[in-house]
Amino acid sequence: MNKSVLGLAISLLFTVVATTHSHAVEFGQDATGDPNAVKVGGASGFLYSDRIVFTAAHNFGAEYPGVVRYWESEGVIYNPGIVARAGQKQYKVKKVLVASTYRPRVGDDQTRIDDFAIIILQESIPMKNEVVVATSDDINLFIKNKTPVLMVGYGFQNPSQRVNYEWAKSSPMKMTSYLVSNEELRNYYRVNANEFRSNQTILDYGIPNSREFGSNCDGDSGAGFFVEKENVRFYLGAAGGSQAGITNCQTFTKFGIGGGMSGITPTFKFINLVKQAESIVAEDKQREFAEAEEIRLAAELEAKQEAYAKAKAEAEAKAKAKADEEAKAKAEVEAKAKVALSKKTTIRCVKGKMVKKVTAVNPKCPTGYKKK
Repeated sequence: MNKSVLGLAISLLFTVVATTHSHAVEFGQDATGDPNAVKVGGASGFLYSDRIVFTAAHNFGAEYPGVVRYWESEGVIYNPGIVARAGQKQYKVKKVLVASTYRPRVGDDQTRIDDFAIIILQESIPMKNEVVVATSDDINLFIKNKTPVLMVGYGFQNPSQRVNYEWAKSSPMKMTSYLVSNEELRNYYRVNANEFRSNQTILDYGIPNSREFGSNCDGDSGAGFFVEKENVRFYLGAAGGSQAGITNCQTFTKFGIGGGMSGITPTFKFINLVKQAESIVAEDKQREFAEAEEIRLAAELEAKQEAYAKAKAEAEAKAKAKADEEAKAKAEVEAKAKVALSKKTTIRCVKGKMVKKVTAVNPKCPTGYKKK
């Protein structure tokens, strides 16, 4: 199979993986131009820093290792907040890091465990804000204060987007909810036991979904839940780990009993993976700086050498011009002298027995002498 056919096959596979098992925002508000929401194939991601994108591990399919390899050789990310990708600048993917403890859905347990991955880029996307990973203390405070929690994703917003690749032209949408504790998330499952299997793995925190707040739907997997304070976004975790009661994603008309709930694993649990990504980026930038510095110094040396050669050539040309000018002046003097000499005549002048020769252009005898 040639490279282009293989790329198309893996790309389509990625789209299926990203949309069939993902959920995203419906009933939200338009968020075109968002500074962090990026498209990751048919799913979503969150621009954490200029070269790091947070997303969901299942977007790459643990059972499909070729998807990661494809992204590391052919994958690209676009500027955040865009609608259509056509004509947009592409940022090449360097590496994909998937949480080592990630586990996909297994049997009756439909919860994905540690559903987190990091995309590292080869060049920087300009950042317009600051992003920090929320700590455990931050999250507990957000729960206590019912601080608004936001998520911006590229998921389906209506049934028509399921056909004709409409997802590729969708705008980012924002949902606004709040964070609940693990206990409240467990209670949600307990109350809705008739609807959900009792053996589901319960994640660390929950985020209610409704028509009022907005809801996950296919294509939002990997979008980031965050709290925004001034120009800083506190990143909580990636969407995609666990959903419950969000049947609107299939019918676009309803939720399960008691509404819907997103479950997330906080990213501070993967801080070592984040640090690994940051270390890779730092090494890349250091190497790039060294290479750029080497190029700069070489260019500077070349410029100095060119300037020296130019100054030397100018000095030599100036010296030559001066020498030529002096030689020309001397030649002119000598020519004039020769011409003048050619016009001189000699006469003999006498005074008594004394005789003098006078040579000049118009020779004249001295006083007292007579021309002979």
